Amino acid sequence: MSGTLIRSAALTDVGRSRERNEDAYFEGQRVFAVADGLGGHRAGEVASHLALESIESLDDLDPKRAARDIVDAVRRGNRSVYERQQKDATLKGMGTTMTAVVISEGYAHLAHVGDSRCYLIRGETIRQISNDHTLVARMVSEGKLTPDQAEVHPQRSVLTRALGADKDVDVQETNLVLAPGDRLVLCSDGLSGVLAESEIRRYASDGADLDEICRKLIDTANERGGPDNVTAIVIDVQDTPGEPGPAPAAIKGLGRRARRVPVRPIVWTMLIVGVVVGGWFGVRTWANGSYYVGEDNGKVVIYRGLPVEVGVLSLSSVEETTEIEVEDVTNPSIRRSIEEGIRADSLEDARRIVEVQIEPAVPIRQTSRSTPR
Repeated sequence: MSGTLIRSAALTDVGRSRERNEDAYFEGQRVFAVADGLGGHRAGEVASHLALESIESLDDLDPKRAARDIVDAVRRGNRSVYERQQKDATLKGMGTTMTAVVISEGYAHLAHVGDSRCYLIRGETIRQISNDHTLVARMVSEGKLTPDQAEVHPQRSVLTRALGADKDVDVQETNLVLAPGDRLVLCSDGLSGVLAESEIRRYASDGADLDEICRKLIDTANERGGPDNVTAIVIDVQDTPGEPGPAPAAIKGLGRRARRVPVRPIVWTMLIVGVVVGGWFGVRTWANGSYYVGEDNGKVVIYRGLPVEVGVLSLSSVEETTEIEVEDVTNPSIRRSIEEGIRADSLEDARRIVEVQIEPAVPIRQTSRSTPR
């Protein structure tokens, strides 16, 4: 994108079953966030607003700086909520979800904790970008529940991760390439727990009046009983007029978000350190716990191991294959990243990279997933 024109709208409502609204949101110029507080006696309301304070300050920064700082801002919010309840016994047990996005240079930079959600709507498709940090989501990933069973499970709202629960928190980081015409929807589970994804896509794609879209989403949730506070932010991304600019630059220094930094030089450095410190056995153990998305015979594949060879020994093997041809990936930045190797924190993370970042860059008619080996 040569330039990015961003329009947005946001709305929150107490719902039909709650006495007060413990949801909170921030709608800035390029920074957006939804927080869903939990805890008794107004504690959830305190937690959600307190956690947002560190997010709000990002909107005063240069977008690239805000993108670099978003994960740290969520961690600062976690520390604020945690320390506040240590000082005030009436707030003991409070916490909040956090789903925050920075739009910068054609990318959406997501930092997420909890079960509020971020959706990407592109054309006729909708994809959930955030992971649900809930008990049932974990059970689904472990094969103990099907997605349909999870939707009606009595413990579907039990969180496994939230801001304020501990001094430190693990934050999901995702770096998403945007295309002109994309829409993002950030929402609390008061919306996603009532409306199906297909309904959210239909309503969120209905016209250009974003305020009206937010109102329709929330009114529909309330018409279904409004069992919880409900919040929605709709973000519309368009190109500004002008000549196409260069491919978006990588955002460095933020762990998972730095995936587009070529991994081989980093791996060689760590490999040398690993051999010196832990010997060859330690290197092999480290390699077996590593994953990356790369290329094999012209197709996108998921590798287990490291993208290097030591003499005649290879430190990686194909873990899963796809039917995606690398030459069909329309975004040149993503194509280069595949050729260099896109680092992943786990097999699940690698699958999500394929699903969220690579598949949308391939014409739908040319893309299908093969059965994992």
